[in-house]
Amino acid sequence: MSEPSTRDKIVSAMYALVAEKGYDKASMNQVCAAVGVSKPALYYYFASKEELFLDMVKSLYPVLDPDDTEFASIDDRGEYYSYLHAMGRSILASCHGDEERRRVLAEIDMQATRIPAVAQHQQRLTKTTIEAFAAVLKHGADIGALPPRFDVENAAQYLYVITSGFSTLVAQNADVDAVAVWNKAVDLLLLDAKRQ
Repeated sequence: MSEPSTRDKIVSAMYALVAEKGYDKASMNQVCAAVGVSKPALYYYFASKEELFLDMVKSLYPVLDPDDTEFASIDDRGEYYSYLHAMGRSILASCHGDEERRRVLAEIDMQATRIPAVAQHQQRLTKTTIEAFAAVLKHGADIGALPPRFDVENAAQYLYVITSGFSTLVAQNADVDAVAVWNKAVDLLLLDAKRQ
């Protein structure tokens, strides 16, 4: 396993400071001290505290890779349905449940009301995630696993709503079987598709 880069160490230090103190009380000096770099070195990677915070936010939400086209090679209905179920398990695997994570997520939500770039990132993330779901669902319609007139956009939004709650559920250690919820959501989506 390779050693984390200086950039990764800086982002990790910011994460720890935000979890401990919140964004407002975390300082670039504290980040420098935690990583063991000078201020000029820190500013080489990040021009401002806000830019560093935004990079940290981006690193937390690898919900669905919009560039992943693994599904495009699937042409069998059963394999496609299995892929849909596995997609939720993959998303859940990226969620973490611990007290530090809960504090960071709460801080991000609060800062999104104050830092336009964070709010814009959350909007972009929503849009790209829905687009990624739509691409998977459109492929299902293209191969006949879903009906040709299936409402891809609405179904993509439905899956987004389901997955957007995963991180919160896991972070709160909610007594919910998220994998079962995802599987039920996919099964209901497929049942609705068969009725069309």
